[in-house]
Amino acid sequence: MEETKVIRRPLKEVWAVVSDTNRLNRYIGLFPVDFSPFISSAERLVRKAKGKAYGLLTFEWEENVFEWVEESYYSIERNYTRGPVERVVWKVALEETENMDTRLTLAGSFEYSSLIGKLTVKNGVIPQLRKTFDYASTAVVLVDGEPASQGSGAITVDERLLDDAESHLVDLGLGRNAVSSLIGTIRSASDEDVAHMKPYRWARQYGITRPEAVQLFLLASEEGILDYEWSLMCPNCRVAKEHTDRLAGVKNTVHCDLCGADYELDFDRYIEMTFRVNGTIRKTSKQLFCVNGPVNSPGTVAQFRIPAGGERNFSWTPGQPGLQLRVLKHNFKIPFAEQEDGAETALHITETGLSASVLHQNPMLTILNDTVTELVIAIEETDWDPDALTAREVTSLQLFRDLLPTEVLATGMQIGVGKMTILFTDLKDSTRLYEQVGDAAAYTDVQKHFTFLRMIISAHEGAIVKTIGDSVMAAFSSSADAMRAALAIQSSAEELNRTLVNPLTIKMGLHTGPVIAVNANGVLDYFGRTVNMAARVQQESEGWDIVLDESQFDELRTAVPHQLIETFTASLHGVGNSISLVRILPDSVADSAAVKEEEQFRKSVT
Repeated sequence: MEETKVIRRPLKEVWAVVSDTNRLNRYIGLFPVDFSPFISSAERLVRKAKGKAYGLLTFEWEENVFEWVEESYYSIERNYTRGPVERVVWKVALEETENMDTRLTLAGSFEYSSLIGKLTVKNGVIPQLRKTFDYASTAVVLVDGEPASQGSGAITVDERLLDDAESHLVDLGLGRNAVSSLIGTIRSASDEDVAHMKPYRWARQYGITRPEAVQLFLLASEEGILDYEWSLMCPNCRVAKEHTDRLAGVKNTVHCDLCGADYELDFDRYIEMTFRVNGTIRKTSKQLFCVNGPVNSPGTVAQFRIPAGGERNFSWTPGQPGLQLRVLKHNFKIPFAEQEDGAETALHITETGLSASVLHQNPMLTILNDTVTELVIAIEETDWDPDALTAREVTSLQLFRDLLPTEVLATGMQIGVGKMTILFTDLKDSTRLYEQVGDAAAYTDVQKHFTFLRMIISAHEGAIVKTIGDSVMAAFSSSADAMRAALAIQSSAEELNRTLVNPLTIKMGLHTGPVIAVNANGVLDYFGRTVNMAARVQQESEGWDIVLDESQFDELRTAVPHQLIETFTASLHGVGNSISLVRILPDSVADSAAVKEEEQFRKSVT
């Protein structure tokens, strides 16, 4: 079979809908399939699969990995072990026309073991496959080439529960447009869309800001509209290998059947928070129709199979930076680079590695497989998925910690978080305050100060991790957000003091670096050198100021324009050598009467 039709829409849109093979196969009426993890069979990487056509014929087969070039084609080979069909090779190819439309070609070869197989393919499978043309013409595409909802099954939602939840979300102060968009998604989106929702991707599709989307999804989860789960990602293929409903279910490592390796997890990239519609609001089908297509390998722009001892010639001149070639299972990697005169354009792959350290762009490349097994080659982006809401980001939000205080790691578990900014505050001369005014009066003012800090830290995408006496330890996934929060606190401290009986002076220090997440007495806490440094740096604060390492300040200069800055050297307890620090005093603070009065007092007693 080979048929071609011109689709009256841009190639990018056609690729978006036909490359989402699970959604496509559901729409055109193919039967659902049970898939195994990837295994090695006859020196090939395959999945075992089985399904029942028309409720009568049972099929079992070995499915090879898909081959594709983004916005060009994809193909798949299936070798059957049960049923009236022996082998199927299917290819979907796209080509842009002179009128900027898309020429879509469907091509397949079918081998049968019986007449029943031939009739099944001719009268059942091929007519279903032809529906790809209709789907490519009619499927709706949202922002950035994302396919919109389209499915073949009826959608049933509990309208009363959904209406009540919508009202509650609006009453919480969330934007009506954002709430309506989420409710609309739940009412009309396909099962695929509502079973695995990424807040950042959804925000991009509906024109909602990322912070607003995360707030909405977290509160929708609290209202029972959505359920959340943690996806444990493979760092190479960026595909979720396991899911858990609670952080306590996260393990230190995850196994990837496709890459053939175990990976140590961290909050920075390998644990993502996703959402699905709650089953009481809407019932969804969990049937799978395809798990191997291009859309299931985010960031992979091309993938090829090369037989043992064989070679693959292909035209590939990457038009975007930040691409690499990776050999699946072996996980050998090589970056692309600009073409150099006389540069080698052939790459040999052996059992121990690659023949070069850089792959130069060229109109024709040759990849040679010098091993005794079939190899799968992926050309992929090196940047991480921009739509991923990582555990590092979401657990550093105050709203997350307020709504989900019991979301902690299992006791004794330690997981790397990546780079965080830790902010410590303390009250200057708080002991003297308690002695002068008494515990009750001081306690009231200190609690108001905690509320003040929490409000500003939360508004700047941070979270209070814990309080220690009169001190606060806060965490931010963005150092710029941390700095802006610190400036806002000190700039507003005089306003805070006008509401207090006894004015307070806030000391502050911050430090950025890797931290470790732990369960500390039922709280998701951080520890490590970065935390210790932030605490030590804070001790150098004199009040009304912000202190940080000079080398880190250089990265934050744009966040602190027109502020009074002083550089000094200090020996921090337990750190060793003296280090250069920066003291920042906001302009509004430097000119305030309270600071001038304190400065005069300090001079009078020294």
